[in-house]
Amino acid sequence: MLELRPAVFSDAPAIAPLLAELGYPATADDVLQRLNVLASIDRGVVLVASDDAGIVGTAHANLLPVLHSSDRFAQLVLIVVAERARRRGVGQMLVAACEGWAKAQGCTRMLITSGEERHEAHAFYEAMGYHHYARRFSKRF
Repeated sequence: MLELRPAVFSDAPAIAPLLAELGYPATADDVLQRLNVLASIDRGVVLVASDDAGIVGTAHANLLPVLHSSDRFAQLVLIVVAERARRRGVGQMLVAACEGWAKAQGCTRMLITSGEERHEAHAFYEAMGYHHYARRFSKRF
């Protein structure tokens, strides 16, 4: 049975390997520090999904204030489901919960960014009703 709940600091050791699966290696201490920063900012939500074996997915959404619109936006910053738990509805649950959180914050739109190479993720987002409409650019400092 899948359970969904807000992440707590003690989830850091279980979230770290999920981030590594997505290509963002992190230690439990790294994740704990990041959870602390996010908690201090208090403009987002981090959720975890678990089954009988433990945490199998996580998602992070933020409010995204913009100058060009009076509408409130949210951004799904991260979603990852453990390989062993994919195709079981975990991702759909996480996205739906983030959307519910965003609507409760008064948001009228959810934005998602996803790497060009993540074709399976793009198909998943499209199946969830999202449309590709823009390009994102990035510059590392």
